[in-house]
Amino acid sequence: MHDAAMKFTLDAYSEWSRAKEPPRILEIGSFNINGSARQVLEPVAESYWGIDVQDGPGVDEVVDAVEYIWPDRYDVIVCNEVFEHTPHYAKIINNAAKSLSVNGIFIATMAGEGRPPHSALDENPIRPWEWYRNIGWWELNQIMGENFAEHEVKQNGTDLYCWGLKRG
Repeated sequence: MHDAAMKFTLDAYSEWSRAKEPPRILEIGSFNINGSARQVLEPVAESYWGIDVQDGPGVDEVVDAVEYIWPDRYDVIVCNEVFEHTPHYAKIINNAAKSLSVNGIFIATMAGEGRPPHSALDENPIRPWEWYRNIGWWELNQIMGENFAEHEVKQNGTDLYCWGLKRG
């Protein structure tokens, strides 16, 4: 995860976490290639669980987030630099919303339009068999609005950042 994505994740978490008990956190796409939210969020968490479609550093459970639903289980769900690597990112957002507790927050960062393709496996160029599609601001904003009572989508150059709050 690059520095700007990490900063957005931490800023969104910090704003949400004021005067709250330590949260139960889920990280979607937790395979640590070049940094992870786990490094800074796990120390403040009651519990921290990382899922990914491949095993590796930072992965507690190998499972596809398209199928992963734990209703009301997590207070915070983070998903950094995953959506451009799957054709099913809207389903992941929907499942994340279902897995959040009331007043929980979903935080995500991803490649927006114009960012060059990159691999989900390492820091090499994308392989011919890998899925890749940059995410559009309007499409993401619509999906977030369908799943969260409050949300925000920000563009930072070729990056997109978003957060969504689940209300009761």
